[in-house]
Amino acid sequence: MNAADIRDLYREFFVARGHLVGEPAGLVPAGDTSVLFTTAGMQQYKRYFLGVETPPAKRITTCQRTFRTSDVENVGKTARHLTFFEMLGNFSFGDYFKAEAIAWALELSAELGLPRERLWVSVYGGDDQVPADEEAVELWKSHGFTDDRIVRLGRGDNFWGPAGPTGPCGPCSELYYDFGPEVGCGDPACAPGCDCDRYLEYWNLVFVQYDMDEAGRLTPLPRGSIDTGMGLERIAGISQGVTNVFETDLFRPLVERGAELAGVEPDASPAVVRALRTMAEHTRGAAFLVMDGVLPGNDGRGYVLRRIIRRAVQQAVAIGVERPVLATLTDLVVEQMGPAYPALVEARPEIHRVVEEEEVRFRRTLDQGLGILDEALRRAHDAGTELPAEVAFELHDTYGFPFDLTREIAAEREMTVDEERFGRLMEAQRERARAGQKEGTFASGPGEVEDFQRRHTEVPAEFVGYERLEVYTVVRALGELGDGRMAVKLAESPFYAEGGGQVADTGWIHTDSGKLEVEDVVRFENDQVVVARPVEGEVVRGERAKAMVNTVSRHQTACNHTATHLLHNALRIVLGEHVRQGGSMVRPERLRFDFSVRQAPTQEQLRQIEDLVNRRIVENHAVRPFVTTREYAAEIGALAFFEEKYGEFVRVLEIDDFSRELCGGTHVSSTSQIGLFKITASQSVGANTRRIEAITSAAAIEHYRALEGDWRALADDLNVKPDQVGPAVRKLAAEREALQRAMKKAHSVEVRGRLDEVLAQLTDVEGLPVIAAQPSVEAADELLTLADEIRARRPDCVALLVAEVDGRVAAVVAAGDAAVGRGVKAGDVMKALAPAIEGKGGGKPTLARGGGTRVQGIGAALEAGVAAVREVLGGAGGGAAE
Repeated sequence: MNAADIRDLYREFFVARGHLVGEPAGLVPAGDTSVLFTTAGMQQYKRYFLGVETPPAKRITTCQRTFRTSDVENVGKTARHLTFFEMLGNFSFGDYFKAEAIAWALELSAELGLPRERLWVSVYGGDDQVPADEEAVELWKSHGFTDDRIVRLGRGDNFWGPAGPTGPCGPCSELYYDFGPEVGCGDPACAPGCDCDRYLEYWNLVFVQYDMDEAGRLTPLPRGSIDTGMGLERIAGISQGVTNVFETDLFRPLVERGAELAGVEPDASPAVVRALRTMAEHTRGAAFLVMDGVLPGNDGRGYVLRRIIRRAVQQAVAIGVERPVLATLTDLVVEQMGPAYPALVEARPEIHRVVEEEEVRFRRTLDQGLGILDEALRRAHDAGTELPAEVAFELHDTYGFPFDLTREIAAEREMTVDEERFGRLMEAQRERARAGQKEGTFASGPGEVEDFQRRHTEVPAEFVGYERLEVYTVVRALGELGDGRMAVKLAESPFYAEGGGQVADTGWIHTDSGKLEVEDVVRFENDQVVVARPVEGEVVRGERAKAMVNTVSRHQTACNHTATHLLHNALRIVLGEHVRQGGSMVRPERLRFDFSVRQAPTQEQLRQIEDLVNRRIVENHAVRPFVTTREYAAEIGALAFFEEKYGEFVRVLEIDDFSRELCGGTHVSSTSQIGLFKITASQSVGANTRRIEAITSAAAIEHYRALEGDWRALADDLNVKPDQVGPAVRKLAAEREALQRAMKKAHSVEVRGRLDEVLAQLTDVEGLPVIAAQPSVEAADELLTLADEIRARRPDCVALLVAEVDGRVAAVVAAGDAAVGRGVKAGDVMKALAPAIEGKGGGKPTLARGGGTRVQGIGAALEAGVAAVREVLGGAGGGAAE
């Protein structure tokens, strides 16, 4: 069963048992600062389990995208480790408990085709504080599990702690699939809990039945709850009969495409296998992280994204891929996963751009480091020593070459790195940074700007960019980054540092000796570091400098930022006061605003919101920022929903008398300067969380100009005036519908004629009616239609239909119940005929489909299919045509 069908089956199974389909959360948890990413299906429901909020239903089921960083370095090396995966879950909040959860898990496992004799389960074995879960043991036994198939494990494996330091928790039971001793470690005592690949845990049932206090004491809850998680990738592997998740339909196309781009066979060597798996897995993770708003950076979520892209790049380079390829793989990820995640399709251009830019940037760093590393490894190998820590440190400190990549590459050559010495060198470098004793080149990996800032905290930069966009100042500190850019601290800076959802300013720094182009500004509380690229000469510390903000970009950003405040106000007016901001992104070219709301806004509500924002713009309201105390800001109703740290004094952005929010961003001085506001997208990004994307000012004008151009071009194509396009299109639609009805009628006549031709080729094979035909069709789906017609006319027969479609081969095998009863399965017949057309296929016992590339093999394929039917029936020789 393919992964998409499993996803659908899981949802439908639990909907049939009274579950509400919950909307999945984004990978960036809304309002949860305890973790970087959504790591479990229950994460968005913590407040329900804690009893802080009331759930919309007592039974919920979800398919939750998740991301975990703990196994990054194992990805590609093992059969099952992943960073990004989908977690299928069903939840009960004080409703059903262990009996139902266990019974339904076994029932659905059977529907997924898992033989009961292959299943094992684990239960909590108990300790001094919490008794063993004997209730679960008895329930598993009631379903036929014997003691030898019920494994008792300890707290580390089978007890789930609370979502916070205190709260609901409980034991769990896990379901394992046994791939057989030939897959395992060979130990006769091997059982679930072993680290080998024989037993795969595919479903975890958590029984939330205790409340833990500050001292770790447990009190039974009045009513138990259920939290389960089934890994889609793992159950797909089991269902598809493979022991490796990278051989499932979720990964196989990515691995094959990666091999094609690399010009290698997928299984050419262990190194190739590892590289292709790493590329496939990390591009999936990167695509979804970017979709959920994460961009490469030097810390937090941004660093994780940068890390997996860099790791995939390194593996690609290791097998000889000389050009950027990861963005191409993310395009395939979108094609594969888009039907289940429409937001992925919408984010495709951004995903492609971000991944491609990051790969190109890192390849420059990687190329520099690899030459040094190759030579150092050769010398160490010849000398019979491990790689000196000084080499690894130089690669990290000067070239931005991550240490873990150095270690991995050394290990591939069966060499080690002096990690202890490397750690001492890093600590010494950090000490120098803290002491501010060295200036110039410094650690250029993640945290390079932070290293520079630690060295120069004694020369803070004063931000003056609210009032002035061009200032004469002094270069107080200067350092070279590993990618050729410079880190700069100015005495006074007009450049806004990224923060509060607003991107950093761009601009220029000119001195008598050189020029820099500002690309980024990094915030450090009340200080900042400017990141700039040299464009002419050489800038020197201590020089007088002219710092200039890109005023066009600043104005467009200010228009978009003020527009987010108008949008927030309009959302609360149209949708209700319960609307809460969840995050924003303000760039020169567009804005994005996330907010919590119980129901998605209708098209009419979106029109009202857009109209209200534009009315505020036309009314030319004054926009006034001011600094006041937190207490006074709260008294006047200033909104502060975002997870921000505030000091004693705060900056308030006030728009006339209808909008007040805490905000440190840059804004226009009156709403009329925004010019125009246009919503371009509205979508869901998580449970009860919506996202609106919009444009303003020149971008909005260009948007309408493009629409006007399209409208006029359409009028020209229709040979009507612009105001007549609507009636003309409706007339065409009516004519098209009438034509489609006529074509459908004609097609039905054609299909009936084709059906008679095919039925005329029916033969008898060992008493079973068999049709082996090569009909003339224009599309592969027509074979399915023809097979349905044959089954309706002759439900007792086996139909083998193979045809050429657009230069390729399409195939369908249909078997009636009588044929299946005699052992003839459509999927097996398809596998028998597929080699002749150099293709593949499969399906259910009653219906299978496939395809291939060798058109000349159609006749041989039909013969092979009939031979397979004859072999199953146990005879030789056919019968006469009926």
